[in-house]
Amino acid sequence: MALTLPESDWKYLKRIKDELLADLCRRINEKAVRIVQRPGLTEHEKYQKLYRHIEDSDKIVANCFDDWRHSNLWLKVVCLRKHKLLSDDHLKSLSGELRDRLELLNPQA
Repeated sequence: MALTLPESDWKYLKRIKDELLADLCRRINEKAVRIVQRPGLTEHEKYQKLYRHIEDSDKIVANCFDDWRHSNLWLKVVCLRKHKLLSDDHLKSLSGELRDRLELLNPQA
């Protein structure tokens, strides 16, 4: 059974989705630059590391942003938080109900 979120959370998350995706892509791109500029690696080694990075990153993008629907948004929120895309400042704009659910998953965060 999927957990549904309050309508206000859905609207807020829908509004910041592009910002969150841009933040993730920026992080991915910055790491890609570090990989290709890394001294001491052959061009082939750089290519291999970059390829793995893009493959891994693509899975994160898909898990966080593909199939963005109200009915599965709880899973997206968990993924966004796991990958440090949903900041504490973002959480302040969400309902207490959603913050409580996230706290139950990770009380130390």
